[in-house]
Amino acid sequence: MLLIKHAVVDLGIQAQLVGIDKSKYFGNGHEHYLHHAMATLVVAGLFLPIIPAIMIMVFDYIIHWHIDYTKHKFNRLLKIESRTPAWWWTNVIDQCLHFLTYYLIAMYASALSFFWLV
Repeated sequence: MLLIKHAVVDLGIQAQLVGIDKSKYFGNGHEHYLHHAMATLVVAGLFLPIIPAIMIMVFDYIIHWHIDYTKHKFNRLLKIESRTPAWWWTNVIDQCLHFLTYYLIAMYASALSFFWLV
């Protein structure tokens, strides 16, 4: 469900945003990160109590922010132009890091579930 959430926010919702600049640490990219965080809260809230769900939301917000910011700074530093092979590869790394984040979230939620059963 986290991967579906990611696709909806990264491809569907983000496409509707205009003028988002993720290369600024405290810029308007936070609108995008907030969309991810809120959608993560919805998914986590389906399976977990509110406090762990909020912790996961905050974790996803912070990690998503830093992955996207770093990718954009790296692309600017190396003067990687949009839609070039190098740009696509930085997007591959970006997406893999996001998927790893969701794996870690799922492992955390799984561990919490195990402790509830004991």
